[in-house]
Amino acid sequence: MVGWVLCLALLAGCGGGPDGNEYVDYDGTTLVVEGTEYARENTMDPPGTFLPGRVVVQPEEGKLDDAVALIKRYGLTLEGRSAEGWLLAKAPDGFEMQWAAALQAKLGGRSFATNDSAQSPTPIVAAAAAGGDAPVAEESVPADEPSASDVRRIAIERYERIEQAGGLPMTLTATGQPLLLHAKVFDARKESCRRLPGAKPGEWECEAELMMGLCNGDCDPADEEPLPKGERVAIRWDPAQRGFALDD
Repeated sequence: MVGWVLCLALLAGCGGGPDGNEYVDYDGTTLVVEGTEYARENTMDPPGTFLPGRVVVQPEEGKLDDAVALIKRYGLTLEGRSAEGWLLAKAPDGFEMQWAAALQAKLGGRSFATNDSAQSPTPIVAAAAAGGDAPVAEESVPADEPSASDVRRIAIERYERIEQAGGLPMTLTATGQPLLLHAKVFDARKESCRRLPGAKPGEWECEAELMMGLCNGDCDPADEEPLPKGERVAIRWDPAQRGFALDD
C-alpha cells in the first residue's frame, strides 16, 4: 500500500478525556488541528460496531518519520507498529474518525476510515517498554494484493513444480490418446488480482499473461518458441515465509 495514507479505528481501550495543546483543540465533537476543523460524521451504525480508542496510520513511502512527528506534535501517543509499517496512535474516544481525516490531510495521499469491525486493519502489537521499539506482529496479513513480482515468481514456480513431478499427464477427449505435456514459463506479467467470495484474508486469485514453451513427450520445453497464454493463479499469504506463496 505504498503511496497511500490509510487511517482506521482499531478496537482498544482509551483512558482520559480530550486534552488539546497549542496545535490542537477539541470543540464539542469537532477536532480543530492548526485552525482546521474536522467534524464528527454522523453514522447509522448499530450498537456494538463502533471501535473506539485508536487510530491506525500507514504513511506514504518516505513519510514514516513525518507521521511519527505529527503524532507526537498533536499530543497523541505512538503505541506500536506492524511489519507492514502501520503506526498505532492513541486518540480520545469519539475522535478516531476526525483524527483519521486530520492525519490524512497533513500527510497527503488517500485515506480510508471506518468504525466497522469487519473492516478493521491487520493486527497491531502494543509498544515495548518506554523508549524501545515496538515488536513486529508475526501473524499480520497485509491488505495489499500480491505485487507484479509476486505473481511472476509464483506463476513460474507453479510450472517448475509440475516439471519436477514429471510433467502434466493429459488425455485427448475425442480419441483417448494419452499425452505428457512439458512446460516452461519464460516470463509472466500480472494483469489483475481479486478476492473470491468466501476467501480468507491474504487469499487472492490473480490473472497473468504467461510466455510459455510447451511440448509433448520426450522433449525440452526450453527449446520451444515462447507463446502467450492467459492463466489464473491462486495465491495466499504464508506467515511462515512472511510473503505470498502458491495456494496448493
